[in-house]
Amino acid sequence: MHLLRRLLASLLLLVSVHAQADFNDGVVALMAGKFDDALKIFVPLAENSDHAYSQYFLGRMYERGQGVTEDAKAAAEWYRKAAEKGVGDAQFRLGTLYERGAGVPRDMEYAYGWYATAAHLGNRKAGEALAKTEGQLSPEERVQADKLARDLIGRFGVTPKSTSVQQ
Repeated sequence: MHLLRRLLASLLLLVSVHAQADFNDGVVALMAGKFDDALKIFVPLAENSDHAYSQYFLGRMYERGQGVTEDAKAAAEWYRKAAEKGVGDAQFRLGTLYERGAGVPRDMEYAYGWYATAAHLGNRKAGEALAKTEGQLSPEERVQADKLARDLIGRFGVTPKSTSVQQ
């Protein structure tokens, strides 16, 4: 039984290392403008392994129309998946979509909540956006936005430990 556990642990480590290498290859392909190659790597990781950072990069690709048709709704869906796993930049970008009403209904309270969550994780751009958004809320909206922000931070305010499939 002990040998079986060791073999299983070794297999999981091998799969994790392979997923890490695949993910890194996807980032390199994306940065090189090889969008089809990036998609071939990110889509299976995002869909089959629930890989947070692959989901984030798919959100960026859909938002910018890189290798796919520009689609703010698809971007929002991928950003949400990554944001709910604690990816701060996905949280910030989801907030911007709520602020603009792109792919999601325009909702300044949700924009504020996601900005606050990203700022909690140290995203500087989110801190600036949070201050700007705060000025656009009525006192009543601010109370609701603060409540939403506390809830989002409580649920999604922890950064993923790694980019491996073993999150």
